[in-house]
Amino acid sequence: MKRRKLTNNVLRRMINEEKRKLRETLELGLSHPEEAAKRTKEVAADKYAGTLEDCVNHYKLMKLKEAKLKKDLMRIQETKRRLKRRLLKNLD
Repeated sequence: MKRRKLTNNVLRRMINEEKRKLRETLELGLSHPEEAAKRTKEVAADKYAGTLEDCVNHYKLMKLKEAKLKKDLMRIQETKRRLKRRLLKNLD
């Protein structure tokens, strides 16, 4: 068995893990953390497939929208540059 040094980070991680288990136990109203596994439900993976597909589609849609907004921004910035040049030219 390999021994590991107990550094501050390792201790913090262990403490946080135990806190999470205890918090979960209290939220479920159980008396011991091991009972939490008995009360949780397993969900079939096929239910998540549709959700994942929706997320991917939404991501692609947002990429397209971002590209359109960038294009609009470039157009606006170019118009501002032209107007600024025109204003400075008219001031002379």
